Amino acid sequence: MVKVLMINYEYPPLGGGTGIAGYYLLREFKKLPVKVDLLTAKLAKNKNLHHQSYWDLLRFFWHSTIRTLKHRREYDLIHAFSGLPGSVTAWLSGKPYLVSFRGADEPGYEPRHVLLWKLIKPLMGYIYRRAGSRDANSQYLKKLVLKSWPDLKIKVISNGVDTNKFYPAKKPVKQPIILCTSRFGARKGVDYLIKAMALIPKAHLWLAGSGVLEPQLKQLVKQLHLSRRVKFLGLIPHNRLPALYRRARLFVLPSLSESQSNSLMEALASGLPVVATNIGGNPELVNNHNGILVPPGNSQALAGAINQALNINWPKISLNQKFSWQETVNEYLKFYQQYNHPKLGYKSGELGHSDANRWD
Repeated sequence: MVKVLMINYEYPPLGGGTGIAGYYLLREFKKLPVKVDLLTAKLAKNKNLHHQSYWDLLRFFWHSTIRTLKHRREYDLIHAFSGLPGSVTAWLSGKPYLVSFRGADEPGYEPRHVLLWKLIKPLMGYIYRRAGSRDANSQYLKKLVLKSWPDLKIKVISNGVDTNKFYPAKKPVKQPIILCTSRFGARKGVDYLIKAMALIPKAHLWLAGSGVLEPQLKQLVKQLHLSRRVKFLGLIPHNRLPALYRRARLFVLPSLSESQSNSLMEALASGLPVVATNIGGNPELVNNHNGILVPPGNSQALAGAINQALNINWPKISLNQKFSWQETVNEYLKFYQQYNHPKLGYKSGELGHSDANRWD
């Protein structure tokens, strides 16, 4: 049985989409003939769950590298689930490794990382070129990475959705309830959505999430006299989100940058029409049959699209079956099995196991 060490700073409740993806991948790997252990960050007291400082990442890099070097002989390969800092640790281990690009860890995705990438870009190019395989979760992200390193070969391996949990409501929702599940950070654009609500009569907005900008967003709601129509639900555990989607009539994603949004995919799987910004990987999921795309950072355009979407008699909405965690895991398994040691052979149907070890 091939033995894999996956390195991912995020794991629920820490982080966002990258952590959620890691959770579902581990769940699926348990059903397959592979042993995958996860090395992730420890949940320290008062730790910011939504924003990782350079100090957080450096500290995780230091401790995860020490732990990886100590246990490197126990694994056949390393899976760096994000370019930074996991791929550096994987390279230092001397083991075969693959890199999964996730978005915020690549040049051009987040303005706050511009200086960092000027310093480390040559080193990261060297490390990425030596990976046994590289993948991105959207065509958009693949193109973004290729802008920095045009010679890389990158596969697109999409995120998935658990359609056993995320499925449409039995009866259509008549109340004009708008749902947004998001972290409350600057690049998520929730402030533009709140401002748009001032231009949308009668509709109600449910905001599920938390983050560093939550106090400012609540103050904005008060300033615009929207307290009766905008409701902050707090951070909702992921296993309670499916029921929340089925209570809404429309999903809105106002982000200023996205690679491939788990929330957007979950909303579509739940049968919701969507209004999303025309950025990142969103156009790969949204079309005229399931939603409306608008320019980012434009409250008026957002309000117009929401009003329009609430008045459309949408056809039955679903998510393409190719977006499943089983398909995602099978793509990774193809690479993993190249490193299956003959002495560690497995029988068809034998179960592997997955462990999440928090380390900081």
